[in-house]
Amino acid sequence: MRLCFEPRPYSSFDPVSGITIPRPRVLPGELADGTVVTEYQYAFYHCDKRVGGLGFHGTDQLAEVNGHTERVFTFDLGHDWLITYMLEFKTMVGNADNDFSFLRDLAQGLAMAYAGQTDNVEDLRYVVITTVSALAIAGVLTPDRGLVASDGHVVLAEAYVPVNAH
Repeated sequence: MRLCFEPRPYSSFDPVSGITIPRPRVLPGELADGTVVTEYQYAFYHCDKRVGGLGFHGTDQLAEVNGHTERVFTFDLGHDWLITYMLEFKTMVGNADNDFSFLRDLAQGLAMAYAGQTDNVEDLRYVVITTVSALAIAGVLTPDRGLVASDGHVVLAEAYVPVNAH
């Protein structure tokens, strides 16, 4: 059965599987080439018991969308070892969906962990990406070439959080 994460104030939750993904631990980071990134450290819970986690880098930037500014956070899952770990988690939780669908659903859970915010002072967008190459090395076929950007990136998930400042 497909995962279907719902936003909570500080997490996302799939009511069918019972998996909860709290907002991650966030740290500043720097890649070997000097690029400044953000490190995200997620934990996965099932019935209040930690059953896994995932760490990766991302970026944030301001973008102009339809005449207004959004802060866009990009989660980079463009490494085959990240895809492989996510598929190991799929096996661990006994999910029978096809691999690509599971990756998209779990990625949506990562993004949705932020969707329950009520104190943001700007429009926010969370975008989870990978690459065709990372998917292929991990043995996952991309079902629709329309999902692939010209730079080889595949958007797995996205969540938009409108300004909620009180």
